[in-house]
This record gives sequence, structure tokens and C-alpha cells, in this order.
Amino acid sequence: MRSLILFTFFLTLSAPAFAQDKNRHSSPLMAVSSSDVISHQNFDALLKKFVDKKGQVNYKALAKDRAALDTYLKEIGNAKISGSDDAKLAFYINTYNAIVIDSVLQSKLKGVMETKGFFKKNNHKVAGTMMTLDHLENSIIRKDFAEPRIHFVLVCGAKSCPRLRQEAATQDNVIAMMEAATKEFIPLSTKVKGNKVKTSELFNWFKDDFIKAEGSVGAYLAKYLPEHAELLKSKKANISFSKYSWKLNKQ
Repeated sequence: MRSLILFTFFLTLSAPAFAQDKNRHSSPLMAVSSSDVISHQNFDALLKKFVDKKGQVNYKALAKDRAALDTYLKEIGNAKISGSDDAKLAFYINTYNAIVIDSVLQSKLKGVMETKGFFKKNNHKVAGTMMTLDHLENSIIRKDFAEPRIHFVLVCGAKSCPRLRQEAATQDNVIAMMEAATKEFIPLSTKVKGNKVKTSELFNWFKDDFIKAEGSVGAYLAKYLPEHAELLKSKKANISFSKYSWKLNKQ
């Protein structure tokens, strides 16, 4: 009898450890935070399946297999906004990118500037409210978060946009994701020759965000181009902006 009691006691102690070990060796699709506004697993699966390392989207294949996207868009529409600022920001970043992808599919793969009302007129349901992509970006994300790095993770569906990443944003990864995207995009999109600096048109369109963060566009660029920091922070830098390619970011 005593042996049976000791055996039962051992099993009771071992069960949690066994469960933890089992969970530790499982391979979930992505880390899920219960504090996210909604689960981002469907969008994460979609990005891993249909987006390549260059950020180009296989829209044709996605059009034939869009169940995860449809489910995710429904969850976006019915979402109740709550949680930390990071959770909210991750939600809105994913929402913007998911709506862009869906809007491209709805347009039969036209370029985003070839589709009437793509950004400013077409409405989408987000957390129970109908809104345009322009409203989502400028009246919610930019206004509420004052975070210039969002411009390197919001992907408008064009070739000159930053790379669409192969994972969804979450409360736990959104800050690291934005920083990684910024570190990647600025050196790739910026050329320095003498005192002439040519960079992405994003720094022209959204210059107020970068000026607010660092005092000037040049100073913001300098954070990520330390080898040119002295020039970029000075009045000698002659900054111009590259022509933006609105060709679709398709594979």
C-alpha cells in the first residue's frame, strides 16, 4: 500500500514536468500571446506560405487558397480592441497588410494605383468600424502611436515598399520587427555619393514623422547609416528622393 501511495505521489509531481517537456518539444506555427488583440496565426501561416524571402507575394496561388485570409479578415472585422499598446500596434500593422493583400486579390491583381479608390475610398471592416486604408494608416496608426518605424512594416503592395515579412506581428515581436525592418530598408534604399543623398520617397511623404523623432530626415537616416552620420546630420547633405515604383509586389 505504501509503495502504491509513493508511486501515485511521484506521478502527480511528474505530470506538470512531462507536460512542459512535451510543449517545449512541440513545433507550433508561431508563438501565440494571449494578450494579442486577436490570434494572428492564420495571417502568419499565410505569410509563410505565399510570401518569399524578397517579400514578393504569390497572389495567384493565394487566390486559389484564401481560406486563412478570409478567416483572418473576419476576425479583424469583429475584433474588440484591448490590451497593451504593442498588442494594438501589432493588430493594426497586420490588419493594414492583410487588407492590402485582399484588395489586390479583389482587383484581379491590378497595381494598387490602377485600382480606383484603393487607399482613399474603398472601405473595410476593422473592429466593427468601416474605414479606408488611408484612414487606418494616417488617423489611427500614425496618430495614435507616433512611431516612425511603422513605415517599414506597413506594405502597400508596391515594388518600392519595404519587404513584406514572412511572419505576422504580435505583441511580443512588433518592436523587434520594426527595428529589423528599419535597419534593413534604410541602407538598401539610400545611396550616398559625396554630399548627395538619395533615399526612398517615404522620407518625403512622411517627413514630419521622422523630423518629430530625430529633428530632421538626415538625422533619422544617420541612426541607421553611422558611416555617413556626420554628413547626414549637417546642412551639407543634399537629400533627394527616388522615384517610387508602384508595380505590384508579386512573384
